[in-house]
Amino acid sequence: MLKTAVKDKKIRISEYATKYGTVLFLIFMFIVFSALQPSTFLSLGNLLTILRQIVILSILGTGLTVVMITGRIDLTIGYAASFLGIVAGALMVDFGVPVWLTAIITLIVGAILGSLSGVAVAFIGIPDFIATLSIGFLISGVNQAYTKGHPISGMPEEFGVFGAQFFMGIPTSIFFMIIFLIIVFVLLNYTRFGRHVYAIGGNEESTMMSGVNVKKNLIWSYVVSGIGAGLAALILSSRLGTAHPTAGDDYLMEALATVYVGGTAFKNGEFNIAGTFVGAMIIGVLTNGLTLCNVQYYNQDIAKGLVIFLAVTITSIQKTRKK
Repeated sequence: MLKTAVKDKKIRISEYATKYGTVLFLIFMFIVFSALQPSTFLSLGNLLTILRQIVILSILGTGLTVVMITGRIDLTIGYAASFLGIVAGALMVDFGVPVWLTAIITLIVGAILGSLSGVAVAFIGIPDFIATLSIGFLISGVNQAYTKGHPISGMPEEFGVFGAQFFMGIPTSIFFMIIFLIIVFVLLNYTRFGRHVYAIGGNEESTMMSGVNVKKNLIWSYVVSGIGAGLAALILSSRLGTAHPTAGDDYLMEALATVYVGGTAFKNGEFNIAGTFVGAMIIGVLTNGLTLCNVQYYNQDIAKGLVIFLAVTITSIQKTRKK
């Protein structure tokens, strides 16, 4: 009896460590960097800086999470963020469209881009990796053709509301991030669409046999990702003060990393919105803390690479155990 109780206790501890290890690691990083930089790291200004730095990553990662829950991937998000930034810049600067109408159109165009990826994957049957990568290259080429590689400047001052202004001392971009995360969290956890998305990722064949329209739900998952890219584009262009044709390209890999790092949190290898935010925080805190400690950028990349590799390994092990 005693041996059985000890064994059960060890199993429970192991389960808790696996489920909440990512969160504990985030807390551990806070403790370490607070000790190394006691006067700087935990200051309100620096904490807001961390949140501001992860806004784009969190939004892109959140949209990507919805797609990855279904067992697919969306490699357009970085290119889409760049493209949609140019769309927004061109509408305001070249065509004189008001800021808020520009924002709405940009989000709609993002949704359309997402639906194109969804149709290519769900109805045409192109592998998601190839479909989304080719669409990404296509819109990147359109970007370069329209801009000739030059940024669009001269944004209206009101456009700063998305990424360059503050409300009650807090960057407005943080509010947009929180709103988007909450909407997608509710969508996944409290709607029929969310249940279908998780069901598709769990067992697509059984979900289809139960009468769920898998193709339609796949398209909608890509639409959510496209809208996220649109919002990220608005914030990024607003923050930079210009729309650059390659501004969002480099976010793809870090967004993927954010989702995988978050996949180890809360749901044992199952991608989820709360986990994705934790993943973004880990990358943001790690980058910020190492910068404050004057660690060279190439050493920062090594540290981030190790953390991401470990997280992906743990996620893969968790998924294997589930099977």
